[in-house]
Amino acid sequence: MHAIVRRRKPALKRSLTALAATLALAATGLAGAPTAAAAMSPGASVSPTSINPGGTSTVTLTLQGETSVQSTPTDLVLVLDESGSISPTDFTTLKSFANDVVTEVANAGLFAQGGRVGVVSFASSQELIIGLSNNQIAVNTAITNNPQSGGTTCISCGLNEAASILPHAAGRNQVVIVITDGNANGGDPTSAAATALQSEAEVFAVGVGSGINQTTLNIIASAPDATHTFPVADFNSLAAILQALVAAVNVPGATNPQIVVTVANGWDYVSGTAAANLGAAVSGEALAGFTVKRANLGAELLTITYDVVHEGTPCGSLPVNESVAYTDDEGATVSFPAVNVYVNCAPVADAGPDVSVPEGSTVALDGTGSSDTEGPLAAYAWSGADAAVGSITDAGSAIATYNGLDDGVDTATLEVTDAGGLTDTDTATVTVTNVAPSLTLTTCPTDPNQIGTNVSFAGSFTDPGTADTHTMTVNWGDGTSTGPSAATSPVGGTHPYATAGIFDITVTVADDDGGSDSKTCAFVVVFDPNGGFVTGGGWINSPAGAYPADPGASGRANFGFVSKYQKGATVPTGSTEFQFQAGNLNFHSDAYQWLVVAADKAQYKGTGTVNGASGYGFMLTATNGSPDKFRIKIWKTADSTIVYDNQIGSGDTANPTTALAGGSIQIHKG
Repeated sequence: MHAIVRRRKPALKRSLTALAATLALAATGLAGAPTAAAAMSPGASVSPTSINPGGTSTVTLTLQGETSVQSTPTDLVLVLDESGSISPTDFTTLKSFANDVVTEVANAGLFAQGGRVGVVSFASSQELIIGLSNNQIAVNTAITNNPQSGGTTCISCGLNEAASILPHAAGRNQVVIVITDGNANGGDPTSAAATALQSEAEVFAVGVGSGINQTTLNIIASAPDATHTFPVADFNSLAAILQALVAAVNVPGATNPQIVVTVANGWDYVSGTAAANLGAAVSGEALAGFTVKRANLGAELLTITYDVVHEGTPCGSLPVNESVAYTDDEGATVSFPAVNVYVNCAPVADAGPDVSVPEGSTVALDGTGSSDTEGPLAAYAWSGADAAVGSITDAGSAIATYNGLDDGVDTATLEVTDAGGLTDTDTATVTVTNVAPSLTLTTCPTDPNQIGTNVSFAGSFTDPGTADTHTMTVNWGDGTSTGPSAATSPVGGTHPYATAGIFDITVTVADDDGGSDSKTCAFVVVFDPNGGFVTGGGWINSPAGAYPADPGASGRANFGFVSKYQKGATVPTGSTEFQFQAGNLNFHSDAYQWLVVAADKAQYKGTGTVNGASGYGFMLTATNGSPDKFRIKIWKTADSTIVYDNQIGSGDTANPTTALAGGSIQIHKG
């Protein structure tokens, strides 16, 4: 195939009529020859057309060089010799051949792509058989109905007539085929006419019989060689040179075609997957695309395949190619159809905020923020709970429940699935905090206990941390303690006191995570019946507030008491009197419950009457020192309402702080 050299008309582009394809079929010389295939448009397809994110599709591009490219249309002029040297039979053969050419050109799409055909003749003068027309029937009819004029051979007349019907404008390919059986008349300006015509069109010359020499053909044609001149022995031999003529006059489908494929954003070209048939070369491969080159492309079907992989975040129907740019030496343009691939939109999992939960409690894991642009989510699945920390229930729901078992940091993972089977995951951190055990002392010593006897307590504890282990420590209040030792609920302990006193027993239960709870058996009385007795008498200055019935009352308060154990007795005997004149308070003891004498301190407890009425309890604490100090606390036994306390607000085991204003206190050793 040869590219037409368009002298002084470089802007002309390649013809889309594909003369090579159309005239090749006319080589049979028969009007009834098979028609050429219809023109193919540039094609583009992709498979599969739907993928998941990150998936791969294969793109196929197709291009038939002479029928797929968009370029300028072609004007073809047939110049027919109808001089008297041609017999009527040969002239009929000539017209039949011309009609075959027009028919095959039409079948190949010349008229459909904007081309036209014109026919002129010459003998003694020129004749316009039909001007450039886009109507095949009109052209065929004009050729068939054209009578032979006869006469001499004015070749320049025919060349000039062809030039006159050409458009003389850029934007159209112009081809002329001259068929003659003789040399021009003497003096005919064939050369000048040929030169003028060749400036407008590519000219080919066919010489029939021995009446025309090669020199004349060389003058008529655009080039004096076998590519542009075609001598044949007679009109019946036209079919023999038709293929060569067609090959010579063909405007190539593409010379040095190049296709640059650039994939769209969100896609990557898969290196090494580009392939092209017809020996086309692939080069310049990169993530953005590649280039395909070939020396020329005629009627062949060029097929290019390549893979693209989805690398972006967008989903939905996405264009695969940013561009498919076509170039060739004829300046043609090609528009490949766009191809789209539907990228299934993946769901988005949202496991909600990080949460904290005390052990033994529950907290919601909220996945309702998960979404899918293509519709409702098909499934939720929570997982990941560490069995040593917690567990998950309702794992198939958007909102699951995390059960805290033991303190620690755990991770809950939510996987969501859409209707297409695509998944996404997200995590939430769950912090399980420790809860300290809760201790209850169910039994504490309430009665006085003689030294040397066992003093016991009992209790129980709970802990929502079911995986916790526990220890118990007991501080007996006398300077001794037991534990820590392993403990399970219920708990208890026994301790013999060696000395008399009033003690607080403090019990502490701790878990293995640092949490603990302490409870106290307060005011545990331990007495020594052989430890001595106490006597006292005198008065104190009662402070304001000591008598709640009259908080402002203060002044002198008189007292006198004796408390001792009789030999062999476990309950002390004696008498206690207390009078607070400002409050009109007169207390008198009627029974003692216990007495504790320890070093210079004595404390005893009992019941009595206030102003002659019974139902009162009292506790007296006294120290023998410098000065002696005294405290008495009186309360209603029915509801523990304080009636009098000159050291109100202090604990029952606190040392007295009110010094005697007169009198003395004596602690007698046993």
